[in-house]
Amino acid sequence: MIKKNSIFVKLFITYIAILIVSHLVFAVASYLLFQNKLTNMHLNPEGFNQMKYLFISSSIISITITGIFTYFLTKRITAPLREMNRVALLIARGKFNQKVDIRTSDELGELGETFNYMAHELASADQMRKDFVANVSHDLRSPLTSIHGFASAFLDDKIPDARKRYYFTIMKEQTERMIKLVNDLLDMSQIESGQLEIHPDRFNLSELVRQVMARMETEFENKKLNVELICDEVEDIYVYADPDRIDQVIVNLIQNAVHYSKHESSIEVFLKKEHQAVVSIRDYGPGISQENIQSIWKRFYKIDKARTKKAGTGLGLSIVKHILVLHQTDIQVESEVGRGTIFTFTLPLAMNKSNKHRNA
Repeated sequence: MIKKNSIFVKLFITYIAILIVSHLVFAVASYLLFQNKLTNMHLNPEGFNQMKYLFISSSIISITITGIFTYFLTKRITAPLREMNRVALLIARGKFNQKVDIRTSDELGELGETFNYMAHELASADQMRKDFVANVSHDLRSPLTSIHGFASAFLDDKIPDARKRYYFTIMKEQTERMIKLVNDLLDMSQIESGQLEIHPDRFNLSELVRQVMARMETEFENKKLNVELICDEVEDIYVYADPDRIDQVIVNLIQNAVHYSKHESSIEVFLKKEHQAVVSIRDYGPGISQENIQSIWKRFYKIDKARTKKAGTGLGLSIVKHILVLHQTDIQVESEVGRGTIFTFTLPLAMNKSNKHRNA
């Protein structure tokens, strides 16, 4: 059913108004011309009246036929808009698999293509949201179930003293897992609201990397990984950035490498100084296909073929990307399926300690 205030009605009325006005102008002009030339044309008043009636009849027939043609033409022109309105209502109700049927290549066709792209992105975001809820629920339920079970066992005195330290260690690891998940969620919330801030300062990047690797030594030992720091620089590298956020970036990238490295394989962390400090983390895991490389930065992205099968909720790399964007730098990824992946980012250099003392 066509609404009274729809664009179809407005266009149709506009076309009809133009048609009527044009006929009126034609009629008035013809009347004035014939009136002035009536004697020269040898027409008597009766003949002139007959001609006037003919003009009126012709105008009525012309307006009627043209009006019918205009009706169908207007309906055809506005059909894509009505179709987009129908699909938009379905999408608003959560049916994201809808698509506008595009049959033109004009501006309306381009608008329809954009509309379909929007619908596709909404469908992807909705699916990622559902996956995210499922993943977060699982990642929270698993450690909570473990902690609850161990706590109950402790209360019931079912755990021998010799094994208590072992189970306390497991509970500590599960708690740390939940803390990281909650922190990632808080960071993502700050990113989405534009409240994530950085506080740049001069710090020793080389020492920071060494500290991160030392903290993660237990994770390396659990998978018997050979993790090596490769740096040919004689002196430590100092950069100007937010040390806490860069710590978070390095931890996430190394954890990502650990997740997808096979037991007894290797991980390499490269540090070098060029016009900027360059940090690279390389693993020899399953790799990422080229068509999925850009998608790994999306929040909640968790597609098995994109090596996120075991990588938590799919927030880590998205947070890394946003932190580095705030530092006005970027992260590059090179990967080959079956041969591993290398992530590389840069940071601005700061004056090192020796130069500082020399200039003082």
